[in-house]
Amino acid sequence: MTDEELITMVREQRTSVPMTTPVEQIIGRGRAVRARRRIPGIAGALAGAAAAALAVAALLPAGHQANRQPPLQLAAWTVVKHADGTIVVTVRQLRDPAGLERTLRADGVPASVTFFGHEPRACHNYPLDPALMHRVFGGHGPPLVIHPSALPSGTGVQLNPGHYPRGGPIALAAGLVRASPRCTGS
Repeated sequence: MTDEELITMVREQRTSVPMTTPVEQIIGRGRAVRARRRIPGIAGALAGAAAAALAVAALLPAGHQANRQPPLQLAAWTVVKHADGTIVVTVRQLRDPAGLERTLRADGVPASVTFFGHEPRACHNYPLDPALMHRVFGGHGPPLVIHPSALPSGTGVQLNPGHYPRGGPIALAAGLVRASPRCTGS
């Protein structure tokens, strides 16, 4: 039997079979079956993407965010450096003051940070000047906003825990100190 004969025989048999189900119903059922088969694959892909996102978030440095990205809310503290040079510090837990100090210094702020209220002996207060404090620290936090460009030469920032607003971020007491390698790292 040749291919032509086979095709002719199939056509003849097809015309003799009565079809009572509309073509649209057959096509719709096929689409529904395929969609149901895809659901486990899509759910697995979404679960994998969520796991990857959590893994990336866990590997980020402790609370440091660059550019204008919103800070991750699970960190004990966050430092966000904006394009205009301002630095926003939010403390949620009194944890890792040395890490916060390193992050601020990396962003160009000579800083001394202690979460236990004990200023290093090497730090010496800068003369109190309310106008300068307002230029350096902007408004009232939390979060604390620092304008590094407003710091006079030889001046650094000292951060200590402040008042604890109920349910909100932890306020920081911020002051100015004379910059030195043993106090502010510069």
